[in-house]
Parts: sequence; C-alpha cells; structure tokens
Amino acid sequence: MNYERVVILIDGSNLFHAIRYMNLRIDYQKLLDFLREDRKLIRAYFYGAVPQEKDLKKNSPEWESYLRQRRFLEELALQGIKVKLARLRRLPSGEYIEKEVDIMLATDMLSMAYMNVFDTAVLVSGDSDFSYTVEEVQRIGKRVENATFKRTSSYHLRKVCDRFLLLDDYMDRFTIEERVEVSQEVSFWERIKKIWKK
Repeated sequence: MNYERVVILIDGSNLFHAIRYMNLRIDYQKLLDFLREDRKLIRAYFYGAVPQEKDLKKNSPEWESYLRQRRFLEELALQGIKVKLARLRRLPSGEYIEKEVDIMLATDMLSMAYMNVFDTAVLVSGDSDFSYTVEEVQRIGKRVENATFKRTSSYHLRKVCDRFLLLDDYMDRFTIEERVEVSQEVSFWERIKKIWKK
C-alpha cells in the first residue's frame, strides 16, 4: 500500500465549463478513484457557488436550475465529497458573478499544507490564478498535481505543477455514457402497457 496522503480539490466552475462544452457527464466517485490512484485519499473537496434563494423567482427556469444544482451538490456530499460553497452575487444587470470560490480553494490548500494534512494535492482546475498558491505549497515541501481538460487548461498552471494529467486522455475512466434511447424505449413500452390495461 502506498502511504502517500492525497487531497483532491475540485474547482467546480472551471470543471463545469469544460464538461458543458464537451457535453460530458462525470461519475465523481470514479474521477476520485482515478486521481487518487493507489494513494491514501484524505478528503476530496468540491468548490462552487450558488445564487441566494431571495434572488430567484420561484417556478422560473432559474429556480429549476437552482434546484437541480442543489440536488447535484447534495449527491456529492452523500458520496463523501466535502462541498464548499460561496454565494453568486447578482449584478444590477441581472447577471451573476462568482466571488470568493478561488480564494476559498487557495486558502484551504495552503492551510492544509501548513498543517501537514497531505503529501500531494491534486488540483482539478485550469485556472492560472492558482499558480502562485501552487508555488507556495511546493515551497512548504508538498507536491501539487494538476488535472484538467484541454478546454480550460492553463499552460502556466501546468508548468508550475509537479505533474499534469490531461483528463481528455482518460475520459473512459470517469465519464457516464448516456443511454437515452434505452430509457425512452422503456418509457414508451410502459405507456403502451398502461393503455392496454385500460
């Protein structure tokens, strides 16, 4: 058994932009297993932001999206992933802006490095803003690996990390295949059966 201690820090927004563009669904448990390899996983963190309920109109498309996002985050928590959330701020224009998420992730990585919680941090993000944090964590004597999709990858972040994993090359290890045709076919036959029973 490898006794190297690992924490995995997922920049939810950065990952979401990549998988939405590529039209992928991620099995987060499989992703963690892939990133952990044979090492000891101390904990996995998922960083994201959600709007405040008071900023949303109930039964609107935004509200439905918010409810889906809450269910997704609850599912991650049930899988043992520590979810850390900031609030999306609504601008007067009606657009939302994400604040504090990068700072939360960077602070946690630095804090855990100083407390000697891990030997290696796996940063799932392509955001170059984390480069300075990575260098500081390395200065403490810890390793940092970077895992991200090509779509959101930063050359500077890849360069400063001790190891880089291009997730595009390993998608079969942690993505969920869509089987829409099968489920539609089943629901179609279920409807036919109900009609025959009448």
